[in-house]
Amino acid sequence: MLISIHFEEEYDCNQLFQQLKDYMRKYAVFGLGGEVESNGEAIIHVNYENKDVDFYDSFHPLLTSVLTEHVINTREEEWLLDIIETMFYFTDPEEQQQILTIARSILEGDRTDLPSIQPFFNRHAFIYDAFAKHLEEDTTFYYDPFLTFRLREYGEMLIDCVEIAIDEYMLEQEYQNMIEDYRQYVQYKKPKMDLLYVVYDGQFSFYDTHFRKMTREEILYHLQEELVFEQGVDIEEMVISPLVSMVPRMIHVFSDDEDHGVILSIQAIFQERMKLFPLKSYERETT
Repeated sequence: MLISIHFEEEYDCNQLFQQLKDYMRKYAVFGLGGEVESNGEAIIHVNYENKDVDFYDSFHPLLTSVLTEHVINTREEEWLLDIIETMFYFTDPEEQQQILTIARSILEGDRTDLPSIQPFFNRHAFIYDAFAKHLEEDTTFYYDPFLTFRLREYGEMLIDCVEIAIDEYMLEQEYQNMIEDYRQYVQYKKPKMDLLYVVYDGQFSFYDTHFRKMTREEILYHLQEELVFEQGVDIEEMVISPLVSMVPRMIHVFSDDEDHGVILSIQAIFQERMKLFPLKSYERETT
């Protein structure tokens, strides 16, 4: 049985041609016999020869998988960038690349901080199902019209993904601006205390220079309203705003979670004025 795949671009044809040849060679030992030929006119002819195994149980899943990966590897980035620019009007190349990086990380499932959205971005399934429904034995398949008219669900998914990526990008920009503003504030503001201790053992606690736990009233006394960015958060749950408000000359942080987001933020703001110690060091101080 023969399948002819027509392309508008020789690049697509040549790349897929080599991939199919490699896969046919690799899986020949499993009975996927056949030949892949290209006549130099952006057409691939795939001749599947195994008559003992049903086409839809053997070669069809292989060809569908190869085409799916080909779309992701050759078209996805181009489409994402087009969505970023033409639908959301981000024209600065640096901004585009940052949003693209976030979008790709979402699609790859690397954004573990956004677990609830992962099931909605299984683009392999979207593309595979579309190819599976339209690839038949002994047929002529037109690749580019298929991408235009049969991958609309995939395209809509990419739009949703870019929208989330832009939201994350804007939050990141807001966070970076906040960090820089705080950094400038503590750099030029006169310190109100020489040393402040911060303990994180599942929750954050402040201790003054004498290692006495600070009360809610004390923290509230130091808190500068214009420095609060955690709007709607109770004072007991605030960390960054009270710290910046107290402008300590040095901060000693005790924690076993050095990669905690809040601790990284404290480090970014106070830089060399913050020192990190393991939690057991705090426990020794209090015994």
